[in-house]
Formats: sequence, structure tokens, C-alpha cells
Amino acid sequence: MHTSGKPSRFWETVMGIITLIRLPNLMILALIEWLLRICVIGPFLFNGNPQYMSTWADYALFMAATIFLAAGGYVINDYFDVRIDRINKPNHVVVSRTIASRIAIKLHITLSSLSVLLGIYLAWRIQSFWFGLLFPCLAFSFWFYSTGWKHLLVWKNLIVALLAAVLIFLVWLFEFLHLRLNAGYFAGAIPKLSEVSWIFLAYGCFAFLVTLFREIIKDMEDIQGDRQFGTRSIPSVIGIPWSKVLVVGAILVTMGILGYCQLVILRFDLEWLFWYLAAAVQLPALILIIIVLLAARKPQFRLASGIAKAIMLTGILSMLFLRFSP
Repeated sequence: MHTSGKPSRFWETVMGIITLIRLPNLMILALIEWLLRICVIGPFLFNGNPQYMSTWADYALFMAATIFLAAGGYVINDYFDVRIDRINKPNHVVVSRTIASRIAIKLHITLSSLSVLLGIYLAWRIQSFWFGLLFPCLAFSFWFYSTGWKHLLVWKNLIVALLAAVLIFLVWLFEFLHLRLNAGYFAGAIPKLSEVSWIFLAYGCFAFLVTLFREIIKDMEDIQGDRQFGTRSIPSVIGIPWSKVLVVGAILVTMGILGYCQLVILRFDLEWLFWYLAAAVQLPALILIIIVLLAARKPQFRLASGIAKAIMLTGILSMLFLRFSP
């Protein structure tokens, strides 16, 4: 009995696209932006005055613009990494296997274009020409990273970490520019802006540092392919042992800054948040240090990378304690 392979091929393509755009990462990004709105922006900047916030429709479009932007970046990164990914992660190569290269580049162009168009529309809504320019600039940044910057020693890791922080600061910028449209409330909210800015700075720095040491861990995992193709990653240049020293140092810096934040948190009587950070972020960070120091093979570095991503998620979820603490 003959059965058509079209449905099977369709779902294979769908799963390939889901893998290519890193759907779990995009979901985390959406969660971060949603939490920043309901746990930081709303309670601290517009408490009792929600009518001055951006509408949920506009904010949903903002989230879509950043998600399309990030998705396009993932696609173009995989497009240029096909050869090296066949060595580093042969079972997870999508471009040229599940998804044709020409389809991948069209998908990147479509996602990035949607992001830019939404960014321009939102810039019109908040009356800020410069805000609209950010999206094409960031889209080109992802392109330049994939085509050249990723081969720059150290800078490639710093650029990825910086982009992770920028996506958080974009939320602050969007709401700030929208708030500026209401001159009366804006003047009265200036004292609150400082407090909100510090919270955003804390989460932005956290995202930067966690992304930074996770990227180095991923480079240790991919050292074989990097060396074969001459990619100048930190581990391929200075070796695994010294790369471990850098990762552990970055984790300790993150823990130290977080420890200081916890002391500040105690002054505001947010004890539940203090203990949550100790159990859900500081303790896993200590475990991560041990795993990194003992890691010798690809699966162990992959485990370390997964724990780093979990630390990012649990750290971001701490915003719920800002919103719902008694």
C-alpha cells in the first residue's frame, strides 16, 4: 500500500524550523519581557496609574519585534556555521539537511524584515525616530557577527553577551519613550525612573555575565570544530585549562555581584527573594563551578552549558518575588 511522504516531510520541515530559530530560547526571551512588564515596569513605575503604560497591543508588537530579531539572528548564525556544526554537533545540523540553504536565508530575511517593520511602526507610535533605527542596526549586528565578528578572539563572546543585555534594556527604553509622551505624569515619575533603572541594570548585568561564561563553556564544547576550521575561540587559543579559569572567574564575579544585591535586598525586607536567590542561583552556580572544573568531554561541557541556561532562567524568575512579595 502506497503512502505519501508529504505529511512526514511537512512535519520534518516544521521541526527543523523550530530547531533553527531556537524556540526554547525565544520562549525565555518572551518570558523575560513579560515579567519585566508585570513585575518591574507596572508595579514600580506605573503603580496605580496603568493608563499611562503602553497598551498591551503595542507591547505585544514590541515583544514580537524582538523575538523576530533574535530568531533571524539564530537562523543566519546556523546558515554560516553549517560546516563547523557538522563536526561539533552532527546530529543537530538543520541547514542543508532538513532546511535547504536558500530557504534558511529567505527565513532570515523574512524574520529580520518583520522585526524592522514592527520597530519602525513602534517608533512612530512612541514618536522616536531613533528607536526605529535600533532594529535594523541590531539586525545588521547579527549578520556581521555571523559573517565575521564571531572569529574575533574574546570579542565574539563579549558581543553575544552584550546583545543579551541589550534585549533587556530595549524594554526599559521602549517604556521610557512611551512614558515621555505623557508630560504631566513623566515629570512626577522621574524619581521612580531611577529605581526602575537600577533594577534593569541589575538584570541586564546578570544576563550579560551569565551569557558570557555560558558562551565560553559552549566554545569549550565545540573546540574540536573550531580548531579544525581555524576559528579563534578562547579555548582553541589558550586551551581548556585556562578557559576553565576564565569561566570560574566570571561565575565568581557574578556570584559576588549577586551577593551584594542580596544584601541590598535584605534592607528592603525582601527575605523571600534573598533566600530564593541563594537556593536557585547561588547554589547552582557553585555546582556549575565544580562541573566545569571536572569536565573533560563534550557531554560534560554540554551539561555545564545547560546548567548555565537554567541559572539564567531561575535568575530571571526572581522578578516574581519583586511583584508578589508581601
